[in-house]
Amino acid sequence: MNNQEEKKYQEIWDAVLGQMKESGLYDDVIYTTYIQPSKLFRISGDVALISVPNNISSSIISGNLEQWSRCFAQATGSDHTLQIILNKDVEKLMPSTVLKKQTDSLFEDRFNKLYTFDNFVVGKSNREAYAAAIACCNYPGQFNNPLMIYGNSGLGKTHLLHAIGNYLKENQPEARVIYIYSEDIVTLLIEAMKSKNVPGNSVEDIKARFMECDFLLIDDIQRMKQSASQEIFFNLYNKLIAENKQIIITSDIHPSELKGIENRLISRFLSGLKVRVGSPEFETAKAILKKKIEGRNETIMIEDEVLDFIATKFSSDVRKLEGSLNELFFKAILENPGIIDLKFAQSVFSDEPIPVVEDDLSIGKIKSCVCEYYGLTKNQIESKSRTKQISNARHIAVYICRKHLQVPFVKIGLSFGNRDHSTIMSSYEKAKKMIKQDPLFKTAVEQIETKLGIR
Repeated sequence: MNNQEEKKYQEIWDAVLGQMKESGLYDDVIYTTYIQPSKLFRISGDVALISVPNNISSSIISGNLEQWSRCFAQATGSDHTLQIILNKDVEKLMPSTVLKKQTDSLFEDRFNKLYTFDNFVVGKSNREAYAAAIACCNYPGQFNNPLMIYGNSGLGKTHLLHAIGNYLKENQPEARVIYIYSEDIVTLLIEAMKSKNVPGNSVEDIKARFMECDFLLIDDIQRMKQSASQEIFFNLYNKLIAENKQIIITSDIHPSELKGIENRLISRFLSGLKVRVGSPEFETAKAILKKKIEGRNETIMIEDEVLDFIATKFSSDVRKLEGSLNELFFKAILENPGIIDLKFAQSVFSDEPIPVVEDDLSIGKIKSCVCEYYGLTKNQIESKSRTKQISNARHIAVYICRKHLQVPFVKIGLSFGNRDHSTIMSSYEKAKKMIKQDPLFKTAVEQIETKLGIR
């Protein structure tokens, strides 16, 4: 409805209200409370829709509808059938307005300014995704189209999408970028199907808006599970690719494992570049923590061993890393320890479960090999026992882990019965000393290294 039409409706209804007030049919309280808030919503042919705030207003007006119709005829010069509707139902009759607001917001700047390429910590687990994202910005639609970034939640996929948007805003301000969740695409298309006869809001109109973009960034594609919208999206997707519009998609799982999404869409996703974002390895996790500390206002000192501890304990999820750091600083502000040392950090996270460290770098394999060599179980080597056989086995396992894996003592300690890093450090030093002084101990180390293929 344009402003001129809205003004005309207001004039008509003011005239009708004036007549009804002069009629004396309603006392002042009833008129002010239940009649005056009503409005003429729309005239369609010979039907006039009157919107009212509640059921009481509807009942009062409906009880004298003939007189209202006569007053309306005098104000407009023609007969109309009056229909009373509640304000809460008006929106259902205005899909074009609601949909227009949604489509108008497609090109709004929705990017978090804190998520940039500069503060994205790059490591082995995400290097490919980082490089591919930058390549898409500089060579859109040429090589990696679509780019599919997949991996578990909390590993930085959304950070990369926002980094792309912020990079383009700064370096290619003329580029038109749409960032949208897959669920919002479904909602838009469903609303468009309901509004198929409303000019400017049909499915084709929505598709045309998407075609205006240069970059389409879709977050969480695994949530697009509405079959009718997938049919429309399939056609839209093909048109975007045909015109070399860059599409970048994130998913919690590999595209071949997507459920509830049509095979032909999945095959399109597989035709582009697929890059995985994995859990950050220790070095990357620690670098992320350092980056987060740089941006903090607190001046509390934190020991490097604490970062080793957190990077080891929470490296499966970047959000957990940041959350644990926030929790640690919060507790430090409350308790004012002066400096955050390992003892304080361990007390803060004493209730957290101890992670099982059995990665390819193989602390687990080293423990298994040592146990096999000495005829022990993992429980024995992790126990508090100080018998010579078990102690020697433990010293060798710690020594080999430190020497060949280059992991911090904190991480080794977590894998050996949650031992303190100082205990592990002492064990390592004892092993080095015994290698020089005890030929049998040295031979055992060499034979275990040979069995592991690292000698």
